[in-house]
Amino acid sequence: MSAMSPAHAIPLESFNLSILPKATHNIVWSPDNELAIGCDDCVLVYVPDFSLRPSAPANGARTRYDGPRQYDEAALRFPVAPLKSPELNRHLFEAMGHDFAGYTFFTGAGGAVITGHGSTLNHTVALAWSPCGLGRMNRAVLAVLTAAGIVTVYCQGASEPVASTGRNARTMRPWIAAWHVGGGFLVPAAQERAVLDKKECITALAWARDTRTGASILAYSNSDREVVILLVRATHGANAEPGHPGTWKVCEVARFVAEGPHPTPTDLTDPDYVYSSSSFGLSWSPWLRRGSSQTSILSYVAHNYIGFRQITIDEAGSEDELPSVHVSRADASGVCLYLSTDAFVVWEDQTWKMPGSNVCRGVIASPTKIQAFELPFDHTSPVAKHTTDQCKTTYPAEEDMVHMENPITGLIIHPPSNLQNTATPTYTLVRLSATHDNPAWHQTNLIRPPIVEDDLAATGLDWATEITQIIEHQLPRALAHRQGPTGEKGRGEASFESDSDEVDSEMESDSDFDVDGEGEGEDDDTKEDFPGIRGVDTEDQVHLHRVRIWGLTASPGGSTSAVLVSLHSNLELERDTFAGLKCRVLFGAHPRADYGYGYGGGDSDGGGTRDALSTEAKAWEWMYGGGPPVPGFSEPAPVQGNGDDRVALRDHFRTIAQRQLCVFCEMPLVPWGNTSCCRNGHVFENCANTSVPIIAPNVSRTCGVCGLKCLKSDELLNMAPQLRDIVEQSISAELCGGCSGKFTN
Repeated sequence: MSAMSPAHAIPLESFNLSILPKATHNIVWSPDNELAIGCDDCVLVYVPDFSLRPSAPANGARTRYDGPRQYDEAALRFPVAPLKSPELNRHLFEAMGHDFAGYTFFTGAGGAVITGHGSTLNHTVALAWSPCGLGRMNRAVLAVLTAAGIVTVYCQGASEPVASTGRNARTMRPWIAAWHVGGGFLVPAAQERAVLDKKECITALAWARDTRTGASILAYSNSDREVVILLVRATHGANAEPGHPGTWKVCEVARFVAEGPHPTPTDLTDPDYVYSSSSFGLSWSPWLRRGSSQTSILSYVAHNYIGFRQITIDEAGSEDELPSVHVSRADASGVCLYLSTDAFVVWEDQTWKMPGSNVCRGVIASPTKIQAFELPFDHTSPVAKHTTDQCKTTYPAEEDMVHMENPITGLIIHPPSNLQNTATPTYTLVRLSATHDNPAWHQTNLIRPPIVEDDLAATGLDWATEITQIIEHQLPRALAHRQGPTGEKGRGEASFESDSDEVDSEMESDSDFDVDGEGEGEDDDTKEDFPGIRGVDTEDQVHLHRVRIWGLTASPGGSTSAVLVSLHSNLELERDTFAGLKCRVLFGAHPRADYGYGYGGGDSDGGGTRDALSTEAKAWEWMYGGGPPVPGFSEPAPVQGNGDDRVALRDHFRTIAQRQLCVFCEMPLVPWGNTSCCRNGHVFENCANTSVPIIAPNVSRTCGVCGLKCLKSDELLNMAPQLRDIVEQSISAELCGGCSGKFTN
């Protein structure tokens, strides 16, 4: 294998969708770069393709490429509206050894007027990918919150045995609901806690970052202003029946009231009443390890208050036990400020060592304005009970009224740089509405590196440039209105494709228009009376479109981002229909002064490291974000010494590999790179773990990143039963032996 260039990666280009978004923050990337998009009653999931083009353009010359694009088509589109059966959670109680607690009839969730007595249209409200490890093949699972107040966790079930295929043939089917909570759906509680039989309406959810303990933590808040902590673990058998969701252990380990210091107004007729709930009001800081335990800070949104509560987990005594979780009795700290609907907090994926304490930083979006903060792990400063009049947060400040009608719908914090120390986290944000007279729809404090001619990533943010071109496009008023209902594009048929070329050609042809067949002999006055020809007032220009930005998300490594936008006309009245809006997903790379991902700096301690990224995430950063090469994928894997486990494993199977014969002509097989061939030209792929030729179907798995195949453990044991201990210890049923990527089958 020779070293490759990022120019070999298939293009990452924007693509169109016809969907009807109902909520903001509805586009999220998984730790393995699966892209999920929420719309009215369904969710779309796109799977990354790590295929590389065979050759790159010579000398940087641009050539036409007609091959596949990244995210060419949705791998999955599944509905979230159908009611779920309470029996779905029975296996959770059986796994914990508890009696099943369920109900037989859905009567609503919470105490609100609508959801408390039935169900809403049940559209998608929020999406959240879990850390890697809960899904099959060590992948992430997707939690979906709907307007009915129910969280459903979806994962890929066991599939039928199929022949090993290419890496770009990965499928997510069967995609099934593993369990759900909220709306009367109950989950087991820890031994010392009792199951609360209540129909709670869930309003927000958030997964904690990877705990590295084999278990994950899910937090959700309900309409009773409670925050609930769930401990989640899943295992998946290699020989499970098709459609099996895996073995799940889910239990409620803590619950606390998140009211904040301010009295919450309940009288709707109160002039100062403000609806302060947020569907995105929970967020987790990175974990700080202290010996055998680790601590994270959970932020929550209350009435004009952001609370910070410390959560600590201790390592389990054995693999079968779940780690213990401890929640502080009171908030470690809090911030009082005026909050509007759907306020949220974003944390920097890094902890820092300061004199006398470890500190983490973040940004609060109110969501009309932002406020940076830093919080120590080792000191507490709880906020005493008081009214909003005392802290002057009853009303927004006058300077904050400017963006009151244009809230922030997406904010990402960039990885800290080793070369630039900043007092606050570097961020990029977008607001709901982007128009020609609203320059604040996109804001960032990221310091741009010096532009290098050969560095395409340093030339700008592609999605911001594309949105700017759309909203700045203008035409003379007379010609602009001709593109309306009487033109080729009817009402509501605005397109992301620019019509400027068509209009220019139309104006050129109109300039020579012959009204009555008289040609040049016709009077100029007649032509001036003809609208859209010579009588056009080119000074009177109008902007054609505005853009609504629904969400912003960053890739796991932080070097690329994506936004979901919809296009709207400035000239006509529009209405939303179930046919969907003209939406588009745009991508861009964020320029960086270094490609070390900023992790592990001199004054940093823990938090995210590049080693914590999955192989899929590292490959994505190399392909589109200017990241370093990935061994086994974009460059040859390093040659290890005799002490390397992989070399020792291949030494054990060398004799078996040499005894393999061609199944077609029974001639000996000779190794040739990652393949083996016989004298008659029959070629077989080698196992990436053992270098044994794969001469039969359905005995191997294919890596979704490098495309190499690995023999299944059962097949290796059939070949060499005496090496059982070595195979069970050294061979992974989920990760490739060549690049450590995840298998597709």
